[in-house]
Amino acid sequence: MTEIAHRDSPLPRLAVPGERFGWIFQDRNLYRRRFPEPPPVPGAVPPELVTRATTARQQAARRIGISLGVGLGLAVLFGCCGRFADSLNPVLGGLVMFLVILSAFGGLGGAAVVWLLKRQAERDLSTAQEQARSGYEQARAGWEARRVEFEQHQQRALEQMYEWSAAAPSPGTRRIDVVGGTSYGWEALLTVFGGSLLSTRGPMTLVDFTGEALCGELMSLAEQTGRSVRVTGFPSGLRELDLLAGLSARELVDLLVESMYGEGGERADRHRDAMLLGELCDVLGDDLTIARIVAGLRVLTDRPGQPALSEIECSLVVSLMPEEARRQAHHQLRRLESFLRPLETLGQGGGGGPAPAELSCLVADRDGRSAQHELLKDLLVQWLIRRVSREAVSGGSIVLVGADEVHHRQVERLSTLCERRGIRLVLFYAHLREQALHTLGGGEVAFMRLGNHREAQQAAEFIGRQHRFVLSGLTRTLGGDETHTLADTQGGSETEGGSEGSRGEGKSLIRQRSRNWSRSRNWSQTQSVASGTSWSDAAAAQRVYEYAVEPRVLQDLPDYALLLVKGEGRGSVVQAVECNPEIVTLPHMTMDPVPPVPLPPVGEAAHPVSGPSGQVTLSQPAPFAPQPTSPEQAASGVLPGWGAPGPQQQPVRQPQPQQPPRQRPQSDPPGSGPGWDPR
Repeated sequence: MTEIAHRDSPLPRLAVPGERFGWIFQDRNLYRRRFPEPPPVPGAVPPELVTRATTARQQAARRIGISLGVGLGLAVLFGCCGRFADSLNPVLGGLVMFLVILSAFGGLGGAAVVWLLKRQAERDLSTAQEQARSGYEQARAGWEARRVEFEQHQQRALEQMYEWSAAAPSPGTRRIDVVGGTSYGWEALLTVFGGSLLSTRGPMTLVDFTGEALCGELMSLAEQTGRSVRVTGFPSGLRELDLLAGLSARELVDLLVESMYGEGGERADRHRDAMLLGELCDVLGDDLTIARIVAGLRVLTDRPGQPALSEIECSLVVSLMPEEARRQAHHQLRRLESFLRPLETLGQGGGGGPAPAELSCLVADRDGRSAQHELLKDLLVQWLIRRVSREAVSGGSIVLVGADEVHHRQVERLSTLCERRGIRLVLFYAHLREQALHTLGGGEVAFMRLGNHREAQQAAEFIGRQHRFVLSGLTRTLGGDETHTLADTQGGSETEGGSEGSRGEGKSLIRQRSRNWSRSRNWSQTQSVASGTSWSDAAAAQRVYEYAVEPRVLQDLPDYALLLVKGEGRGSVVQAVECNPEIVTLPHMTMDPVPPVPLPPVGEAAHPVSGPSGQVTLSQPAPFAPQPTSPEQAASGVLPGWGAPGPQQQPVRQPQPQQPPRQRPQSDPPGSGPGWDPR
């Protein structure tokens, strides 16, 4: 490789073998783990020491007062008795005075002992607290040293990890479809992806239908890395662009008819035009050019004297159709002339087709849309199909920028031929409309910003949906009941009766009279109270089928961001990719794909995150082969995995790294903007 002239430019750094759309940001902080050892806890002071010191502190004043009161009280009492004892007996008086002194000193000594015991309890407690504090500080210092060493070891390991890894196509990809985006995003993706294609697959043919010359940075990259570049504008450069070189008369007629009709129109009209042009080309011989074909059509419409044809050729052309037939076919002849007349200058410069170069760019002029532009678009696509089918190229890559109005049958034909020849085909669609919808899915798809809500919804449908369990209902019930019953019962009865009689005993008469009376009364009261409270809280979850990527996310993507839908094994994933070329200047960046590193478990991670960062898994098909079952499962008749919740796929949160802004007008800096989180 030749020496790079512009050493300060980051573009040559992109010319590294290995296809890449851009880079995937992997936040290294997500791999930080918590220090597994819990912090030390201060040691506990023996509770008996605390109790003893507290009791001594609280009761010291009372105990000192009691000791002094008892001692001084006895001293006063013995002092009063000492005078009486001294008057009786001096020896007895001296003994009493001794007791007075002993009582006074006993009270003071008791107070001193209480104070000393209090100080000793406080001193023991302070010593125990100091020992506990010293032990905690030593344990904390050791724990802090181990934590710092653990963090430093983690930091050294994280410094070896990449933050930006390349996003590459999956092996065996047929083609790449880029849908949506802005001119700045397309230019950046052409620079990054195109530079990798040049370094990996060799020669590239790029056709830009947008009229914005979005391949400017890619051409600068190719020139700075010593690759040959050829740029041809159309229709301004038609004289140097001979798309018909090397084609036979039959191939030329098929090419023109297919370009004019664009896979549409009536079949009868197509056959009539093909037959007429075929007969005209047979008369004109081997020297076939668009100018000579247009001159032949003018002769058939009774306009002789065409300088591109000789008199003999004009006579032969006139003899193709009788005068009456020419009059009836006048409309058809004028229509063919209107299609081919703008292409009269095609290849008159003697270029013989685009010169071989490592980067051949065919760029549309900035003159707006025109019938000539539309015909040239179809003609260029047909020329690419013929070129690939004739094995003029093998390997390399073909890039069509602005392929929205290219018929999907032509795209499928070109895609099939490129796959057989080992050519990488890349298609850029500004909108997700009819032709793009017909061709989408033939390879990996990269979605950039889609401002239209219907296109964003269609893109979300293409990406797919996922089953999730979400909270569908929340029921809370609070109720109560209370019953109060009071009953009074009162009753009574009263009975009165008597009897009177007489009997004689001998000569005497005895009269007897009796009377009885009774009264009863009863009263009762019954009271019963019953109360109750009921409360329930229930939540229900249901399985829903939601977008893996919401349409609003696709509408709010930044200029340099894209969502890549690619295959991974037998499943598929969505990756969040940044295609800003200046990422190549950032540290911790690699130009190669890096296999995903499993995140630490949620219980050990410093920043718990579920799922790989920057990626959402869309599908993971189960293998067709039966899974081995344990004897217990075989005996119970339960299949493995049934009745157990499967792994729930969570959308990834894409971090928002700070990136240096590109030197071009744009509304959002790279890697920013609302909705760039696929979640």
